[in-house]
Amino acid sequence: MKSVIKSALKSNIRSCLCLGVALALTACATSYDTQKEFWSFGKGFETVQIAPNSWQISFVGNTNTDRSLARKYVLRKSAELSQQAGFPYFAFTNEQMDRDAVGQFGVGFEGGHDTLWGSSSTTQETSVLVEVTGLKTKEEHQGSRVYDAKFIMNNVAVED
Repeated sequence: MKSVIKSALKSNIRSCLCLGVALALTACATSYDTQKEFWSFGKGFETVQIAPNSWQISFVGNTNTDRSLARKYVLRKSAELSQQAGFPYFAFTNEQMDRDAVGQFGVGFEGGHDTLWGSSSTTQETSVLVEVTGLKTKEEHQGSRVYDAKFIMNNVAVED
């Protein structure tokens, strides 16, 4: 009997520990240095170079990552890529931002006499997809706002 109780207690402790870790991971906004992969649950950055002076950058944040923070992250990443490739300026040639309800978690219990009660929650996901073009001069791109990469690097903070 003791071994059954001991085993059940260990199982409950493991379950509580797993739940605690899961809650801790979801309590903060997606950090700037997160790369999109299996272990980040599809959250973070994915960057693809689509031309010698252009990149497609996508960022997906969790429920605690609002649009403003996601936009800052993408602006900063664009400046970093432009500077690394030797372009002092950059422009967004395409930009899309969404905040979507992506999942639902619910629990229901039968309370007897066909009565159900429970709760559910919906999670939100902020996603940004941009195409960035690096520019040698501000005058190269007339269709949209041109950003100074050095200015962005010095003035757009992305503390975690």
